Amino acid sequence: MELQKNLSPDAESHAKAVVKSSGSSSSITSTNSRAKKERDFTDHLEAYLARRDGVDKLLKIARYSSKVILASSVVSKDTSLYKRLKDFEASVGVSRKAFRLGKFIQDYNALKQISLDSTEGRLGILAYGGEGIYYFVEQFTWLIKAGLIDKQYAAKLQKISAWCEFIGYCGSISLKSMQILALREKQYVLASEGESSISSKDSAEISQLREKQVLKLVSVIQDFADGLMALSDILDGKGSISSPLLLASAGLLSALISTHKNWSSS
Repeated sequence: MELQKNLSPDAESHAKAVVKSSGSSSSITSTNSRAKKERDFTDHLEAYLARRDGVDKLLKIARYSSKVILASSVVSKDTSLYKRLKDFEASVGVSRKAFRLGKFIQDYNALKQISLDSTEGRLGILAYGGEGIYYFVEQFTWLIKAGLIDKQYAAKLQKISAWCEFIGYCGSISLKSMQILALREKQYVLASEGESSISSKDSAEISQLREKQVLKLVSVIQDFADGLMALSDILDGKGSISSPLLLASAGLLSALISTHKNWSSS
């Protein structure tokens, strides 16, 4: 691995310290994971639907599934079903904005914990700051869609919202990429410590690190999909990336990934 060759002695010692400090929590995490897997399906579903993110992501699947059908010409534009699907998609879009009321607070709280002394901290400012402003502006977009604020402000707010969302995704992708590299370093340290024989504990730790890398990578793919839609909004739907079917497919992919993550953590 190229990463292994470039791993400095200081980085290796730091990674060893992180790996050793995380050992005590791994058994608790695995116990909690087993407990979640053993839950009855309806109990799990109840916990999932009790979270607003859970309901929001189901609505996102419904909306972008409708968009895929509309964009793929499966249903003729002359039929009443096409009009009903279009009305349904628009209605679900407005409903999703209502679920985001006050959501910017979680990004504000995350920003309070960030230090600017590191590159990771500065990327966190971009990620959480961009997303937080996006969710804040979306509240006013919802009020416009609901009819309380005049529609003359819609275009300007949508542009601000799209730029903030795009900046947030750029920061998030960069931050998660750094975290993936850090996880690979930890994995390398564990593997190099037990070159002759890896203990069952270290083997389990390596498996957990690999699983985290996959989850982070999937999350990066989701950010790319959402970032593509934000970029299309910035470009006012112009250019090759603004193909309705491409954007609808990106939205559906993002929705499925989000649903899986929320289901696993609920």
